[in-house]
Amino acid sequence: MIRTFLFLIASSFILNSCGNQGGAYKSYGPEKVDSLIAIDLNDMLQQLEQNPEKLKFTFTAPIEEVCQTAGCWATVKKDNGELLRVRFKDHFLIPKKTRVGSIAYFKGEAYWDTISVELQKHFAEDSKMSQSEIEKINTPKFELSFEAAGVLVEDVPLPKNNQVDNQTGYHQTD
Repeated sequence: MIRTFLFLIASSFILNSCGNQGGAYKSYGPEKVDSLIAIDLNDMLQQLEQNPEKLKFTFTAPIEEVCQTAGCWATVKKDNGELLRVRFKDHFLIPKKTRVGSIAYFKGEAYWDTISVELQKHFAEDSKMSQSEIEKINTPKFELSFEAAGVLVEDVPLPKNNQVDNQTGYHQTD
């Protein structure tokens, strides 16, 4: 019994030290994100399949891409390789130089949306896609999206030269 009690105290201490109160994460958006209740992106997708009425989630995933114009959206990769776009409520921003692969926690709502050709082209321009790739976009897309009211992003310091390769998202070295 005493061992169980000590284990619970130690576990609680470890979990609290890994939470979003300290450590190497920065918070963005109007709502605080509790990283301790976050589920994996693919667990969220599975829950949505089982219960399409459940729309509010806090999930975690590595960032694949960030809007290079303003930092007003990010994408994360599903297990099947497809990207899920996370837009930020009330157009709050995260740093557009956020490193690809940075772990993030997103709190908000999942929803199905028809993405117009114009909006797809806008996202493509934000991604710095080539004009020839942008011109290939010609049909609306119906897809799952996520609107985050709060985001915690792993705070990875930029190297001394402060430059990030726009193609890979990785920091350039001197």
